[in-house]
Amino acid sequence: MSTRQSAHRDIARTLRSYRLAEALLVSGFIFIGSFFSAPDPAAFGALRPWLFFLAAYLTMLAVYAFNSWAGLREDIANPRLTVAAVAPERRYQLAAAAALAASFALFFAVAPRALPCAAAVFLLSALYSYPKRGTKYVPVAGTLTHIAGGAAQFLTGWTLFGTFGPVAAAFALYFGLILSAGHVNHELIDRDADREAGLVSGAVRFGVRPWIVFHLALTFAAFGLLLAICQRGHLPAAQAAPFLAASAVQSASAFLLFSGAPVQRRFLRHRALYRACYAAAGIAFLTVKAIF
Repeated sequence: MSTRQSAHRDIARTLRSYRLAEALLVSGFIFIGSFFSAPDPAAFGALRPWLFFLAAYLTMLAVYAFNSWAGLREDIANPRLTVAAVAPERRYQLAAAAALAASFALFFAVAPRALPCAAAVFLLSALYSYPKRGTKYVPVAGTLTHIAGGAAQFLTGWTLFGTFGPVAAAFALYFGLILSAGHVNHELIDRDADREAGLVSGAVRFGVRPWIVFHLALTFAAFGLLLAICQRGHLPAAQAAPFLAASAVQSASAFLLFSGAPVQRRFLRHRALYRACYAAAGIAFLTVKAIF
């Protein structure tokens, strides 16, 4: 193997072990909060928002590093997570501490009001994943933690331009429901591995079909909440349309999970679909906001 191939392999392994790409994806819940609170897309032309986004990403890197440390032994037993992509325990601890310190320093410099929300994001994640004692080990409690965590992420982004109030809380709850629905689908993806590791997730405790029903209920609740927000005039229909469409596709795809064998690849395809839909919805939202 050439030196260049070896270097590429090491980079790929680092990306997997610290879940850098996944942390960027989930940072979208913070990014979208700033999109919703921004007066217009031109507000992102300055340096401050981009430093804010970097701080948000560092926060999520800290979250994923802590989660990887907390679930290290369980992850090794999970075939979905390659053993070769697992870093030493000490490195996860150092990565979490360094990323969290850097994110807090950046937030303090560019958006001090975001600090309490960012701290809540990390603490809720730690509450979820703490070894043997986290809400991850209690069916349904982990889902509730994800609702609160998703809301905290949205509100972190909201502080960049907006002020807290009932409207911000309603938007935050919508995205919290979306994140928690994704969490329930993850429990379906990892059901067999969790059961073998002795982890009693909701999917393990209640079974596949009831957990699909729960997942579908969360997607319906998010869709209904966004409709109610629009009906009250808190979000123009043109701006709401991309997320309404994404929620509708997610709900329809979740309903289709009832047909066919409940194998892991079906839940993985479902995840890929709704992730793409929400990414497209965020881009479309900004585009519409720039036009109207």
